[in-house]
Amino acid sequence: MHRSEALDLVACLSCGAEVSLGVDRVFPVTEDAALCFACAVRRGGSYSESHDRWTHAPNLNDLRDLTPDL
Repeated sequence: MHRSEALDLVACLSCGAEVSLGVDRVFPVTEDAALCFACAVRRGGSYSESHDRWTHAPNLNDLRDLTPDL
């Protein structure tokens, strides 16, 4: 793993799984925080494969206490 890839890793705000902001399909919450794909979908998020973007944001209400930047 390159050093730049290691710096890109963060823990999913919901389940704690290690994800890459630049490689994995995550829902970005802030510049340094994200939800993994599974947690984002479980929280009601919808991802469009054909448009390669999130079409409906997941529910982040209970994460606001953990991430003051929200």
